[in-house]
Amino acid sequence: MTTSDSELSEVERSSLELADRRLRDTVTEYVRVTDGLSDRAQTERLQVDIEAAEDELWQLRSRLLNWPRPAWAPSASLIADWFSVEDRVYDEVER
Repeated sequence: MTTSDSELSEVERSSLELADRRLRDTVTEYVRVTDGLSDRAQTERLQVDIEAAEDELWQLRSRLLNWPRPAWAPSASLIADWFSVEDRVYDEVER
């Protein structure tokens, strides 16, 4: 049975919020760096950081909320790659 976030203590809720913010900030930094001319080492370091932040968030979700990570869920570093400079053209498609 899953747990609602309303059932969490303030410390538990804060831990989840911090983990979520860390992942979002890391992905934002990764996108910023990969949009420019960055070196390979920096990109690889950020990919490792994204994976660590994502693992932390899923571990907290599992422990605190009993939310297992779905097997089909893609890595956050892969999702960040979907929004590259080259992909911006798809945002300009008229519907």
